[in-house]
Amino acid sequence: MDGMEGLEDEDDLRLVQASAGLLNDLQESLPKLLWKPSKSGTRHGPVHRQVKRRDLDHVINLIEPFQGDPQLLDTKLKFILPPIVEAYLQYISQPLSSRPLEHVDLQTAVCKILYVLCKVRGYKVIVGFLNNEPRYLEPVLDRMEASLAAKGDQSSEWQVQYILLLWLSHLMLTPFDLASISPARPPGDAAPIPILVERIQEAGVKLLSSSTKAQDAAATLLVRLVTRPDMLKLGLCTSLSPKLLRDMSPKLSSDSTNNIYELLGPLRFYAGIAMASADNRLGVVDIYKNCWKLSEESDSRLANNAVAKKLFVKIFRNTAITALRAASVQSKLTSMLETSGLIEDVIDYLLRSLGDRDTPVRYAAAKALSRLVLELEPALGHEIIQAVLDMFKEDTPRDAEALNFTTANALKWHGLTLTLAHMLFKRSAAPEQLPDIVNALVSALQFEQRTATGSSVGTNVRDAANFGLWALSRRYTTNELLSVDATFLQTALTKGEDHSIIQVLATNLVLSACLDPVGNIRRGSSAALQELVGRHPNQVSEGIALVQVVDYQAVGLRRRAMVDVASHAAALSGDQGSYWTALVDGLLGWRGVGSPDVPSREAAAGGIAALSHSSFEAITTLIKTVKTPLLRWQKAEELHGLTLSLTYLLLNTERRGFTKKVMERGEVGALLSMVDVYNILFLIAKGTKTFTARSIRSELSSAIARFLAALCTSLMGVGELADIPIPHIDLLTERLFTRYEDTIQQAIPDLAVALLNLKRRMEIHLTCIASKALSKQVAIDSSKSTFNGACGAVALGALAARYGDGLNGEGAEAAVWTLAALTDAMNVDWRVVGIKALRLAVEATAEDAAVDEELAGKLMNAVHRGMNDYTIDERGDVGSLVRLQAIACTSAIFAKLALLEQQELYELLQADIYRLCFEKLDRVRFEAAQCCSYHFDLEVKTGDVASVSSEEYFIRCLEPLTREEPEWKHRALLEGCISCAGISSESLLQASRAALVHTLGAVPTAQLTTLLAIFAVVLKTLLLDNSTNTMHPALELLSFLLDMQIPQCLTNTDFKWRNLLSTIQKSHHKSNDIPKILAAVHVYRGMADVPAVRAEVLKKLVSMLKTNPYPRVRLAVAEALWVVTGEEGLRGRDWMKGVKENGDVLRELEGRLVGG
Repeated sequence: MDGMEGLEDEDDLRLVQASAGLLNDLQESLPKLLWKPSKSGTRHGPVHRQVKRRDLDHVINLIEPFQGDPQLLDTKLKFILPPIVEAYLQYISQPLSSRPLEHVDLQTAVCKILYVLCKVRGYKVIVGFLNNEPRYLEPVLDRMEASLAAKGDQSSEWQVQYILLLWLSHLMLTPFDLASISPARPPGDAAPIPILVERIQEAGVKLLSSSTKAQDAAATLLVRLVTRPDMLKLGLCTSLSPKLLRDMSPKLSSDSTNNIYELLGPLRFYAGIAMASADNRLGVVDIYKNCWKLSEESDSRLANNAVAKKLFVKIFRNTAITALRAASVQSKLTSMLETSGLIEDVIDYLLRSLGDRDTPVRYAAAKALSRLVLELEPALGHEIIQAVLDMFKEDTPRDAEALNFTTANALKWHGLTLTLAHMLFKRSAAPEQLPDIVNALVSALQFEQRTATGSSVGTNVRDAANFGLWALSRRYTTNELLSVDATFLQTALTKGEDHSIIQVLATNLVLSACLDPVGNIRRGSSAALQELVGRHPNQVSEGIALVQVVDYQAVGLRRRAMVDVASHAAALSGDQGSYWTALVDGLLGWRGVGSPDVPSREAAAGGIAALSHSSFEAITTLIKTVKTPLLRWQKAEELHGLTLSLTYLLLNTERRGFTKKVMERGEVGALLSMVDVYNILFLIAKGTKTFTARSIRSELSSAIARFLAALCTSLMGVGELADIPIPHIDLLTERLFTRYEDTIQQAIPDLAVALLNLKRRMEIHLTCIASKALSKQVAIDSSKSTFNGACGAVALGALAARYGDGLNGEGAEAAVWTLAALTDAMNVDWRVVGIKALRLAVEATAEDAAVDEELAGKLMNAVHRGMNDYTIDERGDVGSLVRLQAIACTSAIFAKLALLEQQELYELLQADIYRLCFEKLDRVRFEAAQCCSYHFDLEVKTGDVASVSSEEYFIRCLEPLTREEPEWKHRALLEGCISCAGISSESLLQASRAALVHTLGAVPTAQLTTLLAIFAVVLKTLLLDNSTNTMHPALELLSFLLDMQIPQCLTNTDFKWRNLLSTIQKSHHKSNDIPKILAAVHVYRGMADVPAVRAEVLKKLVSMLKTNPYPRVRLAVAEALWVVTGEEGLRGRDWMKGVKENGDVLRELEGRLVGG
């Protein structure tokens, strides 16, 4: 989550940095898109008729990024839009072409660009740049009608219709009658509506049922048309509105098959009419009555449609406001206001809509109520606000300690909070109502619910609360806010404190900005805090410093906000000051240790520890504060967070030397009493039972292990040891040893060491961590098919070198022998844990500690087996997990001089590392390369996987082949080459093979003879070991070297070619592995170039052609024979068929190649 929030900040920054370049590119690209090059020296040539799609996409892609910050476009709009408008007007002045289009026509291209600009910057801004000269009304209308008539081609794309409708609505601002520019009607046609108006109305009505943005533009056009003064005189609206309603009626039934957009279009038109109307000349009364009837029909298709409900809200709001403003003039609207209860009905509808399930409806209702209150008498406005406040209490019981949102309706709370925010922003609320409003907003700022699946509900409530507090800070004076009694708030932050309401609000905003789970809420609270401090100076404690600490950018990442920002904010009020106390309470609540996700609980625990600062009183207060909820925990998540918090506090206690201060203030059990160890351990032991319940997750067990480790470390400073509850600690430790999860394994070593040290100081029996007992239990657990008990093996490894003075003595011997035996376990997970535990044993061995030679040999042999583990199962190469651990263990061994006295074993492990530097698995190769570069003379940069996958890397690794080095080193390098240069990914194969050819091609013949002899020995060893997984890659590598003519350089030397040939023949004897046989055939083809064995190779190939049962192999053998002999008799034959069909050729071939 923190990563995602960080990326959002980076995206914003990158957009600002790139905006200048994007805008310059846009200005340069547009003229090329719109006009042809000029041939007469003018600014541009004629306009294009068609545009290439890739050029259009390029321009659109330059505009799209500005959606994140559209204001960046403003400085360039005056240079971008006029050329687009000019080009389009020039385009429509030309006659329509009937030629088929190869690309996008200019009209579609221009409209798509304008649409994207409208989407990014808002259509009201963009429309202002469109030409509104009346002479363009008819040409634009002609294009609109042509677009409506077109079907299936590019000109009918909806962006064209959307932009042309917006342009027509802009042209409706023409200041003189449309009849004056409309064509005359034919004689005998006495219709009062001008022809031009009929055409505009027809286009608008036709697109009013569109399912695209064109519907919005059509409604805007029709509203602009019917509200023109000349159209009011003609009564166009009073004739159009009933017609639209009549068309809607048959489509309202729930079983109607008509598109829902055919109903939404007229509603958009009615909403626009209601907004534009100042009296009843547009028929607002009839619109209101009809829409009210539609909204009350529960079986209507509009009843459950969010867009329809939002439009109803707008219609009722605008009607009510129009009625209130026209109250002084006698009209049909005024009489309806007086007789029908219009205002009461609308208010009731809006209040009910605040709890609607659809967010747009709630937003519209909240905004509508805030606007309506401004138009009403103060007394009635006061009643509406009070009704909103009363609705907060309907389903929200409060207990004595905290707010209870269990039964609250989150949707309604969002609508109510948003309503209060809008009312505050418009300053609709009277100062006398501020106490209740502030109380509601502070409660909303803490709103949180969890669904049955654990997802959060209530984020939008807190977001609305931030808006409300920001508006409150901005719109109301300091004196008005100070008149609110802070004790009126039902929040724990005001208990026992004498703070102003401004200070209490600041504290709540600090809590939200530091602890809220959602990044936008934290940023919103930070912005509201900045507004509060800036608008009301000298009212917030350390206000300027607080705003600088709780910065908008600083609270973007949650862990940083909870730990760093929270601790710095708390420091401003001092230990146990208002910010400090509030943050402690917050971190112990749902936003802290009660968070549902593990990273948040860990951050909360870190935040609590960070609040200890350097004060002994602060840390003791925190320990007691955390202890209280820990003793009455109910959920595993809560226990996890509180346990971690207490762990970090104990670590701080030890790290800063506070344990000694505790002892100085009361020797006997002072720390035990402060932490209440007995009760805590008893409750943890009782609650976790056997650590096998599903609710006891690995992170909780890990936290308990860390707590026990910190507790044992802290108890080392206790003066009297008799009262330490060792049985409880042993019980929990034994349960932890039965687990296997990685998170617990990470915590076990510290626990085991701390418990060992404590027991030794107490001079008591080691019991569950004794070497023999633990070794016996690990041996029993590892013999089972399950993986339970791995943590016991990890503990044994951590303690092996601590039972005595290093790796010697009975304790170390039992531990090392048991752990070494794990590398032979059937379960690969046990082998991984065994090597990991041995690494812990090695790391715990002091530099000057004694090491038993036999134990060292046992350990290093076990690691050697691990580095040669190539187990493959249904999961893949699971042996690589063992090899990775073995590499880490080998690095630890190489760092301990005491373990390197046995030269033979040291060389054995060194050879393994050299070999694994060529491993085909990236991660294994990377770890081996790091080990090699750190401990040996390999001078390569190992920053990432790419750095160990290049040709340069392999050349460096192969350098020892060019020098006189021990045979084991050369052999290790050649064995490694089999992995990466035999069979691997294409890129790795190319890099490693190129490096190998480069290296072998540069060595002298004598050195090459030695290397090839070593490689022959490797092949023979693989054959004897029956290593089927490795023999095939080895043959592939040898065939490649033969193709490169490298072994052939030894033709005139004493190299034992027949021994190599014998090994190759045995490698596929009676084998069913077809790819391996084909690789051997490839080798034979290369060895046929060597005179010393050519006859034997040909004999073997002819024999395979006669006897091999696999058609693919026979075909490959025939091809190899033809390549090395050029026998024309091999051509024109189907060698995939049986031997009998080709018997005559085989006999002739055998006689010529073998018999002779």
